[in-house]
Amino acid sequence: MLHNETRRLLIDAWNKTHNAKEVAECFSVSISTVYRLEKRMHETGSVETRVSQRGRRPALSQADILAIDQLIQAQPDITIHEIRDRLKLPVSDETVRKAVLKLGYIYKKKSLHVSEQERPRCQGQEGGMEKAYAGEQHK
Repeated sequence: MLHNETRRLLIDAWNKTHNAKEVAECFSVSISTVYRLEKRMHETGSVETRVSQRGRRPALSQADILAIDQLIQAQPDITIHEIRDRLKLPVSDETVRKAVLKLGYIYKKKSLHVSEQERPRCQGQEGGMEKAYAGEQHK
């Protein structure tokens, strides 16, 4: 990988000579590298390394994450799988779960024993999602 200063010098040499083979030999790079950097300079006006575009692209966009947040606020008892299905997200349940955790929600599910399901005070008290706040202890 060429450093930014080397890239600028390479472009300066290209602008003076317009001889890609000579410039490539001088800087110990391939001819295609000279043409690629010249093309990038022409298109963007810079040959700096693009460090912000490194790594894997996120599977969920910011719009998807906002939609997940709005859906959870509207229906706190929604499951991860239902979120994925309702928003038609092309990702796995695990990806949605990680996004939910990044938003600050914790997933609590109350499973009722058979004897508790018949009690009136326990009916309808199934788990949902709620935000965890700083300083709050998990139960």
